[in-house]
This record gives sequence, structure tokens and C-alpha cells, in this order.
Amino acid sequence: MIVIDSNILIAASLVRDVHHAAARSSIEQLNAGRWGKAILLEYVFSESLNAIKRRASAVDAIEAGHEMLSSVETEFVNGVEVFAAAWTVFQRDLSTNLSFVDHAIAHTARQRAGGKILTFDRAFRGLPGLTIFPE
Repeated sequence: MIVIDSNILIAASLVRDVHHAAARSSIEQLNAGRWGKAILLEYVFSESLNAIKRRASAVDAIEAGHEMLSSVETEFVNGVEVFAAAWTVFQRDLSTNLSFVDHAIAHTARQRAGGKILTFDRAFRGLPGLTIFPE
């Protein structure tokens, strides 16, 4: 299993995104079973749809949402399941640029995915207990 970050989903949906090709490649590897199932947090789903709607259109966001939710290779995690842990770590973190959602991703990766995260966000690199893809 691997936790997927919104930047992968956004870039995969937006042809003009600088990371589009790398994101599509990562999604193809995911669908081929390289990391097992993707874990999609409710927070990541929301961030992704908002960004796609803002940068493309509502229709594109809805289409992307249907793709995310219909994938048999995706396990959806409700925000309530990770809220308390993410909030606790977020309040203690005065030294990184990680957002609340990033802390939810990191927590979920450590607890359910052996620390694996699919992201372009360099802020995760070097944090204990995490392995970042693509490499």
C-alpha cells in the first residue's frame, strides 16, 4: 500500500502541469500493482478536486473525482479516522513546512502503508519512517 498525495492526482489530471508525464507514469505504475493499493485520504480528495476545478473546470474535477473513487486499486480513508493524530502532530511541528493535510498523509503512511508516500512534495523527504516515490 501507498498513500497518494494531491499533487500527483492534480498533475495527472492537468495536461499542462509541469509534472503531468511523471504523474501519469506514477499512476500507471500504481495501477500495475507496483505498490499495492493506493490509500486516498478524504483531505487529499478534497484538495485535488478543488485545485483541478480552479485550474481547469468543474467538469474536469468531477471526472477526476469519479476516477479516484471508482478505482479498485484505491482505499478511501475518511478524515475523521486520522484527524486527532494529524492535529496533535501539526500543533507540535514548528520546524517544517508541512500542512495539516501533509501530517495526515505522513501519519497514515506510517500506520497503514509502511511509510510509503506517492508525492512530488520534497518536504516529506528525510522525515523519519517515510519512503517517498517517485524516487
